[in-house]
Amino acid sequence: GSMGNRADCAESKLRGTMVTDWMPPDTIADGLRAKLGDLTWPIVRDKVDHVFVVSDAEIVNSMRMIFERMKLVVEPSGAAGLAAVLSDDFAAHNAKHAKWGKTTRCQKIGVVLCGGNVD
Repeated sequence: GSMGNRADCAESKLRGTMVTDWMPPDTIADGLRAKLGDLTWPIVRDKVDHVFVVSDAEIVNSMRMIFERMKLVVEPSGAAGLAAVLSDDFAAHNAKHAKWGKTTRCQKIGVVLCGGNVD
């Protein structure tokens, strides 16, 4: 998963318990400001290996790359996944964890691009 700044999802995953008193991050990725709930936390807890936190600058750079190379306009929340994959944190995590999740050192990665809510 990826989050703009450090939202309750990243903090909850880090602590291993759902955090309910965490303020939503101040980010351009407004679609990622939603709170974890009783239905979503068990999925994140049990199925997500790692949450990568990205900055607004990384998100904007990813939006720019998508526009320049693919001629697509995606909203900031939709570009957060690409920002995570391009981040130094992802490269370091992938190098450090020879086996994580159901993969062995990620070599092929799919990123969902979505949304056109751009002002």
